[in-house]
Amino acid sequence: MGSDRTRRSAHRNPALQLRGTEYTHAPSVPRRIERFVAINSAVQVDLTGQVNAEAIGDTYVGAVGGVGDFLRAAQPSRGGVPVVALPSTAGPHSRIATRVSGPVTVPRSDACVIVTEYEIADLRGLSIAERIPKLIAVANPDHRERLARECVAGT
Repeated sequence: MGSDRTRRSAHRNPALQLRGTEYTHAPSVPRRIERFVAINSAVQVDLTGQVNAEAIGDTYVGAVGGVGDFLRAAQPSRGGVPVVALPSTAGPHSRIATRVSGPVTVPRSDACVIVTEYEIADLRGLSIAERIPKLIAVANPDHRERLARECVAGT
């Protein structure tokens, strides 16, 4: 993994440690890191803050992996920020959805910061009703009116 130069630099370097996921993903480890910022991607985020980072319909394109582990670890980290960053669209489809169409990788109870090319929606500490306009604001402008209409129709 890496170039010859990288491997030579890493060889017997006491500042570098390779650890298994049982260590790196244990909540007690990253949460001790001050200002731990966990930046993860997603397939979709719905208007309540649920995150699908695994599938598009019936096709799995990702895996659970460490998304939930790292987002949860960033919450209690002093100055930490749990971030989900994603493009607002995939082709003609909005990735900000009324409801996720696949599995819920990160539940709405693990509120985080959602970032698209349009806006930042910090969902931490917000009610579902307060999240909806923030999430519509991060959606592509071409989809905002439809999302607002579907949200009202669904309540």
